[in-house]
Amino acid sequence: MLRAFALRCAFIFALFSTGCTHSIHIANVSDFAPTYKEYSKGELVKAKSEQFAVMGFVTETNYVDNAYKKLMASCPNGTIQGITTQYSTSHGFLSWTNIIEMQGLCIR
Repeated sequence: MLRAFALRCAFIFALFSTGCTHSIHIANVSDFAPTYKEYSKGELVKAKSEQFAVMGFVTETNYVDNAYKKLMASCPNGTIQGITTQYSTSHGFLSWTNIIEMQGLCIR
């Protein structure tokens, strides 16, 4: 009887300890440099990169640089103005994923 109760408690604990949370840590916005081109003709470009960690051990440490390179590559013949960067984390059971999302206005 006591063993069945302990197994039920362990099952309930395992069930509720695997919940996930999400949090946004930082959201940055850059400025718009003076230009003679119209911003309304610009195109919105986006890039995203992630870093997965298990108990603090990570393999991808250049995920922010990778997101920036993807953003720059998405506007090869222009400049990107008004870049916004959002850094967030999604938590799991003994692991988490750091996420960088960048977007900007590509002016050609």
